[in-house]
Amino acid sequence: MNDIPQRQSAMKLPAIVIIGAGITGAIVMAFHPAAQGLDVEARLNSLASISALSMHVHMAMMATVVGVWFALADIARQSPPSGWVWLAMRLYSIGASAMLGAALISGFIMGAYLQRALPAVAVPNDALPPVLLAFSANQVLAGFGTLFMSAAIAAWSVALIRTRDRLARACGLYGIGAGAACVVAYADGLLSLDVAGMTVVVIAHGAWYCLFGCWSLRNRRLKSAF
Repeated sequence: MNDIPQRQSAMKLPAIVIIGAGITGAIVMAFHPAAQGLDVEARLNSLASISALSMHVHMAMMATVVGVWFALADIARQSPPSGWVWLAMRLYSIGASAMLGAALISGFIMGAYLQRALPAVAVPNDALPPVLLAFSANQVLAGFGTLFMSAAIAAWSVALIRTRDRLARACGLYGIGAGAACVVAYADGLLSLDVAGMTVVVIAHGAWYCLFGCWSLRNRRLKSAF
């Protein structure tokens, strides 16, 4: 009998983590710094000066990605067998891995490189080629992360709309629409993954996380009543 409250608490934790990550991600993106400057030298120096803030912002974003990843895996483990959920978790794992790579480059590698390179080169422009390479890698990984995570949300949403629960179906309809919109917008070049574009993606995904977490909490409360 004493194990029942502990099991119910453990079942609620993944849903709470997902809701918290959805809200936290949107808030953290409001603090995401962007390089300023009219020429290459000014922008490189700006990137170096904002590296500490960028590191903390990306660290927080990585924590939300990992938190959602683990929480979804736990919910999938406790859910009835579903091909759509199985597919969603595989897609999300690929997308989360790519997004973590993008965050490591932008939040850690680029700043650390500039802080070491700028004092060592004769002119700041000499440090530019590796920065361009790092930025290209960041954009490619962020793009793959956006595509696969959006596809994962859409796939899990297909499973949700097959239920009779209204909140689940609302979450599913939103997830299919938002996931497809992110995929199409990025694939067609309508969505660039700069700070503004990534903020759109984070908010779109975060809204689904909140809906999904609320449904999961309610679903678990109903189950625990029987």
